[in-house]
Amino acid sequence: MPDLVPTYATAVNTWQCDENDHLNVQFYTEFGHEASAHLMVSLGLGRRAQAAAGLTVRADQDHIRYLREFRVIDPVAVRSAPVEVGEYHLVAYHEIRNSGDDTVASTIRRRIVSDRPWPAAFRTAADAARIDLPPAARPRGVGEAGLPDLTLADAHRVGLTEVGRSAIKPFECDETGALLPRHQTGRYSDGAPILWNHMGFDRAAMQQRQEGSVVVEMMQHYRRPLAAGDAAIVMSGLADHGDKIVKLAHFIFEAETGTLAACAEAVGVKFDQKVRKVMAFSEEERGWLAARKLRW
Repeated sequence: MPDLVPTYATAVNTWQCDENDHLNVQFYTEFGHEASAHLMVSLGLGRRAQAAAGLTVRADQDHIRYLREFRVIDPVAVRSAPVEVGEYHLVAYHEIRNSGDDTVASTIRRRIVSDRPWPAAFRTAADAARIDLPPAARPRGVGEAGLPDLTLADAHRVGLTEVGRSAIKPFECDETGALLPRHQTGRYSDGAPILWNHMGFDRAAMQQRQEGSVVVEMMQHYRRPLAAGDAAIVMSGLADHGDKIVKLAHFIFEAETGTLAACAEAVGVKFDQKVRKVMAFSEEERGWLAARKLRW
């Protein structure tokens, strides 16, 4: 079987870490995005080759599992390979490791799509490099079917709450002018404290008790790319819950037209920052959650 190839390397910076003193989720998305560019180069279809072939290539979906924490100055190494090749799509597997102790910190399965059929030479190279998706990288708490294609007018009807409102800046966009996936993830993350407050939790009090909230798995769907100058509204809600987990739904709408730009399914947990462990919900907390489920 072919080997994974090196596609990204860096180290964790202080400014990339959040209130839990570990790497914020948006940067895992960034690692996968940049690793995808290097994987495409290794298969003979980098940015210049795409332009020469007249292709428009973009990310369609990211499935991410967050397995271990990255802390400040931890070294990061990504290795990648194709796991599926179609006429218009490629599914890439990215394995994100802490290169200090060689443990797997995260897995990303990214679906990349083209507006034209892939060149024959690229498909041949991708097929030759293809591996089987490792079982640990398969979806567990999030579904393949995705979330409904809601409009902004639907949001309150189903019980979503507004957790963010902003405009897209040029520095947040890629070379084609589309909002980078990292900044979509960042908007979900920035809105998380507001969502948890809405679900009945006092995030300020939690922080005083050294309790936080973290995401352990996410499925992101990139529907209609936003561009610089677009006004964005982020709406989120509780899809389901268990004794230790919440299943969250996030939607980013383009405010002027009300159309859905992107959405994500996420599995979240309460996190004890002192002992770095997942916490169970109390009976009272489960009651708060039951009262706030979305009405699909």
